[in-house]
Amino acid sequence: MTITIIRSIIIYFTVVLAIRVMGRRQIGELSTHEFVITILISAVATVPLEDNEIPLGNSLLPILILISLEIIQSTLSMKSRKFRSIFEGNPIFVIKDGKLKQSEMRRLRLTLDDIIDSLRQQKIFDISQVKHAVVEANGKISVQKKDDGTAFTYPVIADGKEVKEYFKREAFSSSEIERILNNYGYKKEELMLLTIDENGKIFVIKKDESK
Repeated sequence: MTITIIRSIIIYFTVVLAIRVMGRRQIGELSTHEFVITILISAVATVPLEDNEIPLGNSLLPILILISLEIIQSTLSMKSRKFRSIFEGNPIFVIKDGKLKQSEMRRLRLTLDDIIDSLRQQKIFDISQVKHAVVEANGKISVQKKDDGTAFTYPVIADGKEVKEYFKREAFSSSEIERILNNYGYKKEELMLLTIDENGKIFVIKKDESK
């Protein structure tokens, strides 16, 4: 009994540490790879608790490997937007300018009921009120109503690099981005963020040059 208690305590703190390393996001906001690693850690952690004859290291080592993979993946995602796009996905319009994008629905394997259900959960009971609806990388649907008085904003530059992965079919081309930068006298390398809304208004945050 004492051995079981000790093993349970060790496993408990190991799993808590592993989840802490993955960050503070809630289950519904986990990306695909984070969700997979969470499931794997949970499965691996229970093995030595079911049989005290199994060495504790058989569980701790795989958990440490999974944590390491998560750190490596997160680091690569921070450095490469393309890598992040592959592993975490990108937001996709399913309603654009009030029109249902049926081709995107088929690609995402979403039914009309799925979209309507998501709208009702956001207290929108009439799909005709929706101007834009975007399926985010975590699978949730974000909605902009026609009467909310704001313009939809696209990220164009992030951390000094062009953003082409977001909303691929509506993304700005390199020539369009270059034209925007030239018009306002910016260099993309000096920008932390540049967005442009559907009315052509831009918003800029320059990189912090302080060290």
